[in-house]
Amino acid sequence: MDSSPSRRGGLPHCSSSPAVARGRAQDDEVEIYSTPEIQSWMNSIEKCLSEVTTMVSEGKMNSEQKLRVSSLCLKVGRGVSQMAVQYQSLKHKALQNYATLQTFKENEDLASSLTEIKQKLEENLIKQKQESTSFADMVKGTKTLIRPHATSSVAIYPRDSTKTSEDTKNLVQNIVCPEEMKLKVRGLRKIRNGGVIISTETKDDIQKLKQTVERSTSGLTVDEPRKRKPRIVIIGVPTDMAEIEVFKCIYEQNIVDKLPNLTKDAFLSSIKLSHKSGKRDADSCNFIIEVPASVRRALVNQNRIYINWTSCPVRDFTLVTRCFKCQQYGHASKTCKSITSTCSHCGAEGHTTQECSSKEQPPKCATCKRYNKPHNHKTGDLDCPARKAAEYRYINSVDYEGA
Repeated sequence: MDSSPSRRGGLPHCSSSPAVARGRAQDDEVEIYSTPEIQSWMNSIEKCLSEVTTMVSEGKMNSEQKLRVSSLCLKVGRGVSQMAVQYQSLKHKALQNYATLQTFKENEDLASSLTEIKQKLEENLIKQKQESTSFADMVKGTKTLIRPHATSSVAIYPRDSTKTSEDTKNLVQNIVCPEEMKLKVRGLRKIRNGGVIISTETKDDIQKLKQTVERSTSGLTVDEPRKRKPRIVIIGVPTDMAEIEVFKCIYEQNIVDKLPNLTKDAFLSSIKLSHKSGKRDADSCNFIIEVPASVRRALVNQNRIYINWTSCPVRDFTLVTRCFKCQQYGHASKTCKSITSTCSHCGAEGHTTQECSSKEQPPKCATCKRYNKPHNHKTGDLDCPARKAAEYRYINSVDYEGA
């Protein structure tokens, strides 16, 4: 007769083998019992224990043994009850954890979707910006018709050729008092040949300035500032066409109907090719031409120019020259009077951009830095205040004839 503890009192042995335990531990699915199943399980065990107790009480055992068996059965019952309570608690926690994991997974999927959407939007924005920037860099023009500020200007020069623009500026400021004369001065800037240009809101202010300077004995002369012709850029002109052929097509296909009083000879003598831009060995290039204000208005307003079999976008050309030696606007490096170079990356003087040792640091605008303005942007950036100011000065130096 088997006398092992697992067989005493008719109770079955419930322990699992190590292999079964490992198999359960490795199983990904967790078996979860509902409350009715637990109650059925407990009722079955209590029934078995009750039968054992009855059998023991009817058997030939002494009182001490019977009491011992009954006590053990009670302990088993209490243990099973505790196991059921613990199982219920574990089940509740497991369900909570499962729900939390599901929420995390849904949030993770949502975050992943949002990240993907964000990346696509950023890629599209970068692509649009690159296309816009590359287009702007290519043509250096504006897509809308230029509307210069309606200001009036006067140029003042010294009769003494040894005087500088700074000397002229000081003389003018000693002679003219805007507060007393109630002048609305828009700006005063230096120009070559020792002169200055003063811009005001109205022509009446200009007349007051002229009269005041002419009456003085300061040795200054007053002149109307000479304005330059507008420039436009024609994008995508076929490179196999000669310059004169392009100009004739512009007249015949675009101008003759809009400006019938302008003859072809007068048109050809009034325009001039400033320069060409574009990639070498390309099938097309960009023509930057100087034109009268009336021709510029007619062409830019129609947005495109038809040249033989080609339709070419046309824009106002407002590029301002930036010196790559001193990084200032208004002149090229070949005419720069600065002794030392200025770095376009860090904004420091004394070395070129290629020699800069701070390229890992954020860029600083050399132009704005020189004038102690906010300079946490690239030199020559499209939104650079110095560049915009230079473009504003350029636009107001062009004869748009009221645009």
